[in-house]
Amino acid sequence: MTIEGDTVNNDTAVVTKPSGAGTERSVQTPLERLRAGGLRVVRARESTLAAVVILLIIALSFASPYFLTSGNLTVIGRQIALALIISTGMTFVILIGGIDLSVGSIVALVSVLSGEFMVTLGFPPALAVVLALVAGAVVGLVNGIINAYVGIPSFVVTLGMLAVARGLALGITSGSTISGFPAGFLNLGQGNLVAIPIPVWVAAVVAIVAHIVLSRTTFGRHVFFVGSNEEAAKLSGIRVRRVKIAVFMISATLASLSGILETARLSVGQPAAGSGYELLAIGAAVIGGASLFGGVGGILGTALGTTLLLLIQNALILLGISAYWQQVFSGVIIVAAVALNMWRKRR
Repeated sequence: MTIEGDTVNNDTAVVTKPSGAGTERSVQTPLERLRAGGLRVVRARESTLAAVVILLIIALSFASPYFLTSGNLTVIGRQIALALIISTGMTFVILIGGIDLSVGSIVALVSVLSGEFMVTLGFPPALAVVLALVAGAVVGLVNGIINAYVGIPSFVVTLGMLAVARGLALGITSGSTISGFPAGFLNLGQGNLVAIPIPVWVAAVVAIVAHIVLSRTTFGRHVFFVGSNEEAAKLSGIRVRRVKIAVFMISATLASLSGILETARLSVGQPAAGSGYELLAIGAAVIGGASLFGGVGGILGTALGTTLLLLIQNALILLGISAYWQQVFSGVIIVAAVALNMWRKRR
């Protein structure tokens, strides 16, 4: 079979390139192709992150006798799952060159609304969950419309929505928490399926679907195109406004889903939920290789970045380091990751 000057058979790959008056032919054996593929994997940023995560796990297993206990691993698994769901939505926004600072407040608003629907109004848990998710998606819709049609930068829009959503959560409950959720709902956050916490299963499904959407669908290609060059995307016929609105709705809906699971895990709806989650989500995506300039990133990197950040937080707790210093470490890591990404882009 011949494709654009490349001759390919089952045993060797022959590449023909022009060289002066004649041609230059190189034959690549299966072993060489395998070696080249292996080098690409080793050089990938995800491989480096995966190696760091593995080394950290090994170090923690020796540093603390409590790290590999079933109780600690279950807690870490649930925390990583809830953070990964939000970080996945944030990755979509960052890929178009935007930012969503409202995800933490959306978690709080959905947590409160689920409590109001289930406990105060007595709605069935399934209906209450759907209504809370719809409410969160509407917040994302508003973010997307304002950003796409009014032209206000996403940073400003979502910063304002951060205050609005948090204010609504506080106003609805007058600052108090809501308890008394049915046991069936609490099982979503506290139960296990095949000895693995349910939130971990949910996060795995979300991550896989998001990866497929970004890597195998037309919408995913449009997301990368808009982030790489918005003007070129418009000229090529891509409906940039629709892409932006869809992306912000994805981010808000996934933040809402995380809010539902966290409410079920903690057994209370609280207006203080989700505090600082936007920083965690942005940091996880950036550490995973996403560029704040848009057009670069992926779900696998985000998953590894989320895991790394949560493992570091767990390590600091096990080592008895104050919670105040935990925030310092997280901030330093995020700034270092952004600096590394900028350095890689200049290269």
